[in-house]
Amino acid sequence: MGQEEIEGVKEFLPLAEKYGLAVVLTFILLVILVALVRMIIKGELVPRSQLDKAEEDRDRLQGILDKEREELWGPVLEVFKNLKKDQNEDRG
Repeated sequence: MGQEEIEGVKEFLPLAEKYGLAVVLTFILLVILVALVRMIIKGELVPRSQLDKAEEDRDRLQGILDKEREELWGPVLEVFKNLKKDQNEDRG
């Protein structure tokens, strides 16, 4: 144990003597539990299965958007290519 850890234990010992070790440990575990619940509610702590499912959904939707973008911009690009060819033919 390092000096810092020993100092931390020394701070808790008077509380454990005054209120009892079980009460102090219960309070510490309660604080940890509240922190975990808060992380789950905020979405910082997510089960792996839900994360994998969200990533699969994102990839599937991105593929759909890419396909729609190609369908939308394909004709527009063809028009621009034809305009460029027409301008070159008129000048030469």
